[in-house]
Parts: sequence; structure tokens; C-alpha cells
Amino acid sequence: MRRAARQPAAPIWTTLLVVLALCLGGCAARPPAADDAAALLDLAPDGAFYRNGQLVLQYSVGQDRAFLAASWPADDLDPDSHNYRTAMMDPAADAPEALQPDWQPVTLLGYPRWQALMETLLERLAPADRATGTLVTVQGSDFVLHRGGDGRLRTVRFEDKPAALRVARRVSEAAFAAQANDWLSAELARDGDAPGPVLFAVGGDELGGAFVLLDTSRKLSVFIAQPPSPLPPGHQLDFSLRLVDALTLRSHVFSTLRHPLTMTHRLFWLTTHTGAVLLPRGVAATPVAVPPLAGGPGMDLDAWELRLDALVGPDRTRGRMEPLIDGEAFFVSLVQAIQEARESVDIRLYIFDTDDYALRIADLLKARSHEIRVRVLIDRLGTLTAGQVPKQSPYYSGRQPPLSIADYLRRDAKVDVRVVNNPWLTSDHTKVIVVDGRQAFLGGMNIGREYRYEWHDLMVVVEGPVVGRLRKDFDKRWAHTGPGGDLAFFIASLKQEPGAAAADAPDFIDLRPLYTRTGDAQILRAQLAAIREAKARIYIEQPYLSDDELIAELIRARRRGVDVRVVLPTRNDSGFMNSANLLAARAFIANGIRVYGYPGMTHVKAALYDGWAIVGSANFDKLSLRINQETNLATSDPRFVDRLARELFEADFARSQEWTEAKPVGWGDYIAEFIADQL
Repeated sequence: MRRAARQPAAPIWTTLLVVLALCLGGCAARPPAADDAAALLDLAPDGAFYRNGQLVLQYSVGQDRAFLAASWPADDLDPDSHNYRTAMMDPAADAPEALQPDWQPVTLLGYPRWQALMETLLERLAPADRATGTLVTVQGSDFVLHRGGDGRLRTVRFEDKPAALRVARRVSEAAFAAQANDWLSAELARDGDAPGPVLFAVGGDELGGAFVLLDTSRKLSVFIAQPPSPLPPGHQLDFSLRLVDALTLRSHVFSTLRHPLTMTHRLFWLTTHTGAVLLPRGVAATPVAVPPLAGGPGMDLDAWELRLDALVGPDRTRGRMEPLIDGEAFFVSLVQAIQEARESVDIRLYIFDTDDYALRIADLLKARSHEIRVRVLIDRLGTLTAGQVPKQSPYYSGRQPPLSIADYLRRDAKVDVRVVNNPWLTSDHTKVIVVDGRQAFLGGMNIGREYRYEWHDLMVVVEGPVVGRLRKDFDKRWAHTGPGGDLAFFIASLKQEPGAAAADAPDFIDLRPLYTRTGDAQILRAQLAAIREAKARIYIEQPYLSDDELIAELIRARRRGVDVRVVLPTRNDSGFMNSANLLAARAFIANGIRVYGYPGMTHVKAALYDGWAIVGSANFDKLSLRINQETNLATSDPRFVDRLARELFEADFARSQEWTEAKPVGWGDYIAEFIADQL
């Protein structure tokens, strides 16, 4: 989820979202200052000046001087390992500070030197085995290095590689930058030069003007580029008209004809829960005498599973499940699975973005659609608005993004696309991808650049009978979105679950699908019960934590001696939710709950309650827990629980900063938190 709003009355919010559309369209267009930056980046700078977290380039324009400036976070550099940052250039009115003693002059090196560095490093990284390749991320793109039949180095985009070429080694952008830093240090030492900061011009490709700053003394690399290209004329108006069409005709007129039962049911459910969350459910956030940790064993897991059977239904299935932490693990696995698919790829997402990375995945799906069946099911409002949010990444493509990813996927391809409408502003927030009916991916990631490269996130890959359940879920939602509407959904629900009778395997575990569905808030009920039942530990990682009932239960759990820990992002993509997180953190800290600020944006949705784990698409907010369509998986299997505790939670506790004192908040945060309670 990225954005939402309080929902007391749909007609009011329809009007406000139209206004939001106009604002977003205006934000998406590059301002005139960005054009000035592009013009300067086509010139060679006269000089460069650098101090911690800031770079200024100086240019001569006729008789005048002009400046470009870039900045990046520099207060959390790790002195023991290499640090990688990104930034964007913007014009500066003046830069007299660059003449002050605390600014360092930077050595400027041209594009040929960068090419030489790249060739040297890539040659070293390519494997000798011609059947395998090395996946390297450079300047925001994934490439596979391998040897041709003549033994010479070959490079190909990862999404375009042959399916038979297996990736044997991965080198991240940060790891590649660290090797470049070491290479530069050795070069400078051999030439007898001082190891000062060096700026490479690397704009000889589709990125346009771009630079890489290497500061060997601080173990720092920074990729710096110009802002994104401007959107074409009329884009804002076109988007606004599409949004009005989405919220009126498609979501409320057409949906009424095809989904009369759904429309009525959702309106009743939305009204009920909008009123429910307005009722006070909190626990006093004032400091209390926090008891020591109880220690001892956790809850009886057999008894807990039986209680869940009564609470949400005895709906368990079998399969193997493996966590895929962060975009590299997930998208490398996903691309390989799509390339190897023999029958079908079914994709169900909240957001299929229109940025450069999303278009590369779209191109892969389009190519495969001529060989296998490809179906894509996306949420209309989530996908449409996501494409209008200004991109903060310096990585971008010179290609103009399409206004409609659905139209792009259909063009010159056989991809079958259906778009989920949003009656009463409800959404399908599930992220599930099924390949050949034998493998599925589930969790928090949509398709877009931030999920691949920028955010911390979690998916799981599953195999076995559980895939049949997820495939049937897809088929039901696919039928519901088609012309048959509610009737088609009912007929699809009667069909047998694919692969339900598949043979068991030694590494299969019990898995419990849990849902948020209209009239059935399973994920909320299960986690409230788990909080109340937990005896030893509760670990939670969430990007958006605003549900007062869950917050109150977590505080009560700590007051009875449970070790409660919560990981939150330090840089949130939602201002409303950031305020809600800060106020929740104040209540947690006052009551002895340990709060960790993850460095950057964590979009992970996961929890451990003693020996029970739950992961998936649901946030800890009203929309995910009570209103939207969500899918999670839960298990008490100790192998998965121990792995999630070790690889996700313990790792994130270590890389995060524990907040021992509450962060300052203002009256605006309380207003934002009230709004966030409705999201």
C-alpha cells in the first residue's frame, strides 16, 4: 500500500481524489529547474567540491557561473564496510560555500576512465564456467556476465538472458561499488596520488548525464544523476480523466451491474468498520512500572493450532516455504521462474508500476505470452495512482512511461490483463504470483523499481499443495473481475482445488492461508488472538502501524512480561503513516516495548508470536486488516520459524537503531494519526 484516505462517504472522497489526481499529475511533471540541470549536465564541469553528504559542480556559462548540487544521507556511514548512496542533481542559485576550507576539491575523471574501470571489474567477475553467469547490478540495472563459446566476456540484461543460463553468483550494486573503490585505491597508490575523492563521468548511456563519486577514505560511493525526464504534454489531464472514469463509471456504475452482491456487502462492511475504528480502543501511553520479562517457554503450539481451527476455520494445507528477503532474492527467483515457465504465469498485484524496471518485467511477460498463457490481475486505483507519484530514485530510463500498464502489456502481445475495480474505494492488496501451477510467490512486493532495489521487503516462495489453493484464489478473483462478476465468482468457487491430492514430501510443512475478505477479517482475528496467547516473545516488522486495537493488545502483552519488539521504517513513503508510527512508538516505549528504526524504508509485513509465524501482504492498518483483500500464510513449523527469526528479525534488530526515547511529535502528527486510523 502507498496511499489512501479516510472513508466516511464515498462521494466526498471521489471529489477529493480528483483533486489529488490533479496534484499528483503536477508533481509528476519535471519542474523547469530540472531542465536547467539537464542542460548543465551536457557540459563539462569546471570543478567539483565535496564535503560530507554534499557535492557541488561548478560550470561556466558564457561570462557567468552556474552550479549543480546534490546531497545524500551521511550521518549513518558504517566505518567498517563500504557505504553506497544515490542522489540527484539540482540547480543551485549560488555556491559560495564551495570556497570555504571545509569543502574538498574533487578530482574529475572522464567517461573513458570509467569504461576502463568497468571493463577491468567485469572481466574479473565473469565466471570461467560457460554454463553459468554472474549477476551484477550496475547503475540501477541487472546484467549477467558470462563467457561465449570463444571464451570472451558477454553481457546481457538479466531479463533477456537465456533460461538455460544459470546465475551462480550475485554481486550487488553496493558490492560492485566496493570493488570499484578498492580498484581506485590501488590505482591511486600505484600512481603516487593522494587518495582523495574522485568523480567519474558515467553518462555515456541511456541515463544521460550521471556521475559516480568515490571517496576511498570514507569507504563511500555515490551514484548521482539528473532528475527524471518530463512527462509529455496532456499527461496530467489524461490521468485525471482516467481517475474520474475509474472511480465513477468503472468502480460504481459497471461494478453495480456485474457485482451487485459485492457492492452491497462491501458498503455494509466498510460502514461498520469505519464506525468501529472511531471508538476508543487504546491503552494509556503514560509510563508505567514495566514488569521484567517472563522468560520460560512459549505457548503450546498444538493447542494454539486447534484454537485457530475454531477461530478462523480448520483450513490447513501442506507445502514447502522459503523466505526471499529483499528485491534481489525475490526478483532473481521470479525472473528465472518466468523464463523457465512451460504452461502459465498468473500475476495478482496491487501495483504494477510503469517505471523502467517494471517495464523490463512487462517486456519479459510480453515475450513469454507468445509461448505460454500469461494472465495479469492488477488493482485499478493502486496501479493508476502509483504511476503518478514522483520517482525519488536517480535511476530512470529515457523511455517515457506509459500511462496505462494494462495497455502496455496488451500491446503487440498475448498477455491477458484484467483490472480490479474499487467500489467504495476498496482495493485488492494481495500480491501472489503462480507459475505453472507448481510454484508461487506471496508477500509484500509489487512490481516496480523501489521493490527491486530500494526498499527492504519480504516474499516467500512456496511449492506443493498450497500452490493449488493460491491458484484457485487467483482463478476466483480472475472470474470475479471478468464479465460474469458475482455469478462467475460463485461458479469458480465450486471448482475443485488444483493439485489438492498431490503427494506429500519430507520437507513439506503445515501451512495455514489467512485472508482479509469482505465479512471475514481472519488475519486480524488470528493476530489479536496470537498477541493475547503469546507468553515469551512477539516480534513484528511493519511499514504502517495504525490499528489502535492491535497497539493496545501489544502493550498489554508487554505488561504481562512478554518480550515485545517492533521494527518500523525511519523513512516512510506515507506521511500519514509515518505520524501514526511515531505515535505508536511513543506508546510502545512508554510501556517497555522495544522499538527499532530500520535505516530507510522497510515494507516487510511479518510477525512471530512465540513459535508461530505469519507473513504476507497485510499491513497493521484498517484497510489491510478489515477492508481490502489480503492474503497471508502462517505456520508453526520450527524450521521456518527459526529461519525467519534468524534471517529477518535478528538481522534487522542488528542493522536498526533502537529508539530508547520517543521521537518528537507535533499537533500535525496527531491530526495525521487520526486520518491514518481510517487507512
